[in-house]
Amino acid sequence: MLTADNDLLEKILSNNIDKQEAIQIFESLPEAEKKQLMSKLKFKLSGNDNTGENNLTAKNRLKAVDQRDLNDRHKDFIKRLTQDYDNFVPKSKKNVIKHHSYFVDQRRAFHLIKGLKAMHFQITYVGAEGPYVYDLDGNKYIDISGDMGVNIFGHRPPFIVNAVKEALDRGIPLSGYSEMIFEATKLFSELTGHERVLFTQSGTEAVMVAVRLARAATQKKKIVLFDGAFHGLSDAVVAMKGQDGKSLAAGPGMVQEFADQIIILDYGDMRSLDIIEDRCDEIAGVLVEPVQSRHIYNRPIEFLRELRKLTIEKGLPLIFDEMITGFRICPRGVQGYFNIKPDLATYGKIPGGGLPTGVIAGSAKYMDLIDGGIWNFDDDSMPKSTRAGMGGTHSQNPLKIASAHATLSEMKKRSPNPLNCDSGKSCNSCTCFQMELNKKTESMVKELNAFFIENSLPIIIDYFGSLFRFRFIDSFWGLTEALFFILLRMDGIETNIQGNAFLTTAHSDEDIRKVINSVKKCLKTLIQEGFFYEAEVNETESQEEHIQEFAKTTRVKNQAKAVGKIDNMQIEQLKSLILRDLKKFQE
Repeated sequence: MLTADNDLLEKILSNNIDKQEAIQIFESLPEAEKKQLMSKLKFKLSGNDNTGENNLTAKNRLKAVDQRDLNDRHKDFIKRLTQDYDNFVPKSKKNVIKHHSYFVDQRRAFHLIKGLKAMHFQITYVGAEGPYVYDLDGNKYIDISGDMGVNIFGHRPPFIVNAVKEALDRGIPLSGYSEMIFEATKLFSELTGHERVLFTQSGTEAVMVAVRLARAATQKKKIVLFDGAFHGLSDAVVAMKGQDGKSLAAGPGMVQEFADQIIILDYGDMRSLDIIEDRCDEIAGVLVEPVQSRHIYNRPIEFLRELRKLTIEKGLPLIFDEMITGFRICPRGVQGYFNIKPDLATYGKIPGGGLPTGVIAGSAKYMDLIDGGIWNFDDDSMPKSTRAGMGGTHSQNPLKIASAHATLSEMKKRSPNPLNCDSGKSCNSCTCFQMELNKKTESMVKELNAFFIENSLPIIIDYFGSLFRFRFIDSFWGLTEALFFILLRMDGIETNIQGNAFLTTAHSDEDIRKVINSVKKCLKTLIQEGFFYEAEVNETESQEEHIQEFAKTTRVKNQAKAVGKIDNMQIEQLKSLILRDLKKFQE
């Protein structure tokens, strides 16, 4: 059912409403729907402060063809491409047809477009080495999928392969300790600066247990999340933001009782801090994906700093979810790069070295709730009485621990002083390997974003460190975007259907140049085949101008209501926040 704010949103974005009429309708909406509308408007036309040079407006950029816009020429191209693709990976396609009756793949229907269904299947790999993967049909690809963020040293790095082989030779007992688990947790603590470290079986499990620790420590139930973040598959952190400010169960099999314990707020909106302060008596903790993996451009540093101050003041545990950013942007992750330290942080992917793992690290105050803290054997000390339940047969699997130890050892070798690497000290001039990789990514992204501008393409690459993501401005996984990734694969570039892409230390300058050239080549093909077109736009007023007017009008009115309650210093701080927010929004 189309709600009032969705109806208004579509009218604004299509320029199908008078400005004054739109503002009048907006002012008549309930407060919750106003906030929801503003959130959607900002998301639709959100700025990108690391790719701000792509400042095309709706007046001078092309639009991508969607499945509803296909003409005979487009359909003919898709027909020819389908045949070429069948000839390119015939064995991979036969594998899917042969085995899908009993093989279940949770990603199989992801981003499925009916008109491209014949090409919608994953290829079968037979090997991987360095920056390359090889398929069953004899094709070699430069892999920028990064194994969904796991891979930072390339495929099959010798130090990980040798460590796992040696662990296999020693045997893999799953109970009891090993020297390796002691060394791995110590390394993790040294690299991140956290006091205590716990291995889990997966990233989802790490988040689930971190939330449990917050609830055990505070004896409260509600967990604050932010709209647009992803925290894994646990029902404890999966919900949708409802129109009335309440959280809703996100899909079949998920019960409303879990969603009722989740508060979903707008990320980067200072009003979210007010809600946390007002409801702190019922909030157990705040869980943040500091750089949202689905919206890389959304990383409000000042908001995070204010959130950290507020959570300390109110005694609320702050949890950073660094599944993707952990160890990628710098040795200490976002925490080091932004110089903001949470109480707990969750990790996965990179520190496992390719084997399934999750990690929770943080202050002893919270981590002690797992094992009772530090207690001795020859005196009257005992574990703390309050402990949160935790289990997992493979949490300390020796193969995983060996891989993690090898990965962490290599990181320490390449970044000998990780605790000095933060934005407040030396991160911009440090020599850790991540910084070199970040610069290579930045150079690649800037060249491609310049190409998009030159050709009036409605595309931006968002990036953070060596993580990057192609964003089609006017659509989310439309037909043209899907064709682009199919063409990339056929040109020898393997990507990730979920959208995020990564460079690794194994990618050479020649590999990166090949990626750049392939992106340009594939987009030129789509331009020539008519998959980008000039859209009709009202010359007197673009949709961006509508949204800027809304932003300015609503923010001034909202802030004016609070002026009478604050002193001059707070007014100046408020003005600064508004101006910074508007500047980012207009960009």
